[in-house]
Amino acid sequence: MLRYVGINTNRRPKTPPSITGTIRISTSESEPKLQYHGGRRRLPILFALIFVMIAAVACVNDLTPEGGWSGPVVEDEKLFIGNRDGNLVRFDPETQNLDSSWRYPDGDGLGAMYSNTVVIGDKIYGVGYTCRGDKCDGEIFGLSLSDGSSIWGLHGLELKTKLVGSVAASGDTLFVGTTAIGDEDDGAEGYLYALDSSAGASRIEKYRVPLDGNAFSGVTIEGSTAYIATMAGSLYAIDISDSEFATPEARIKWTFEAEGAIAGPILVASGNLYFGDLASNAYKLGISTRLISSSRTEVNTGSGEWKFDAGAWVWAKPIIEDGTVYVSALDGSISAVDDSSGIAKWTTTIEGQIVSSPALFDRKRGNITERALAVPSGEKNVWVISVIDGRELGVFLTDEPVKSTPLVHNGNLYVHTLNGDLKWFSVDNTSQIGCVELKGGGRCD
Repeated sequence: MLRYVGINTNRRPKTPPSITGTIRISTSESEPKLQYHGGRRRLPILFALIFVMIAAVACVNDLTPEGGWSGPVVEDEKLFIGNRDGNLVRFDPETQNLDSSWRYPDGDGLGAMYSNTVVIGDKIYGVGYTCRGDKCDGEIFGLSLSDGSSIWGLHGLELKTKLVGSVAASGDTLFVGTTAIGDEDDGAEGYLYALDSSAGASRIEKYRVPLDGNAFSGVTIEGSTAYIATMAGSLYAIDISDSEFATPEARIKWTFEAEGAIAGPILVASGNLYFGDLASNAYKLGISTRLISSSRTEVNTGSGEWKFDAGAWVWAKPIIEDGTVYVSALDGSISAVDDSSGIAKWTTTIEGQIVSSPALFDRKRGNITERALAVPSGEKNVWVISVIDGRELGVFLTDEPVKSTPLVHNGNLYVHTLNGDLKWFSVDNTSQIGCVELKGGGRCD
């Protein structure tokens, strides 16, 4: 199995002064541990975070990753899903069966797969990891879409770390965020890795940029810049161009310090960044504003940026359509926020936590077509919410928790439930059409 040979910089990432202790909530050996690192945070905010975390202990067990967080991705009329055991499988909507000859790995799974896979050209990429105590083994895999074979030999690429967020690519370079590397004595708390994704590449690692905390957000790319966030509350803009830099750290264009840990993905849209934190905020940052004043750490409302108080931890990636940003929180609330002002148009609440993004879709009721949100609940079911006023329009009855983003495809809504099933429903009347077990392929409808 190919392994990385890390660049031994023997350096810690640049971090703000006065960084003090760490708050952690961990409910299982294999889950990503929620961490909050202080550092130029106001004490009231720290105390507020502590209070929120204590208050949330009662529901933390419901947020423990147990597999089933990876949502379906469609390519060439096939669905690709990381199942509960850490195998990537392929589902054929036409036959309504798993492709028995397409599965990675072929035997035991990789462990936890929390993010969706990413299709780039004729290949599909993803990550998974497993832990025994504090010792974690992660794998980055790249597969042929046609037959599921690994492009890096028999297996993928190994790192002794947690691999949580989605990967991203620019040209032949693959980017992935990590936590600390387990076999390094003096490494950083996390890294952005740049990897050569070419099959048979002699040098896999191009460079890695040290970060100030565990990177769970995944990587988002816009042009020649990669955006990645950490559980220390820092959002990084990193130059990924082919230019030469004296050190990997010199690639950092700017950083932004949020009020809490950033656990969820980052949305890039129309020159802006949208994300949430575990201090109950959602943010809109202007990329051009940040480039002009890279040292700015506060939200610049005069330039159209805003910070929205969601009332609870924001883990799910915000989504945007027609000037409205939809912000979901762990208390089950969804807010429709005006993109220009950062003011809520409406807020509604479903039963259960929301840890993955809703899906926007059209549903027909007679001659009327309604635009709606399919909102996954960590308790059970997927709720149908009107984008106009937040009214409940219906529910897809999964009877199981859902912590992955639903997929709307060809008039059906596909849902990976936490118990490891793939269920699909009619988007128009919300009735269930079928169900298949993603482990063995048996029917469950």
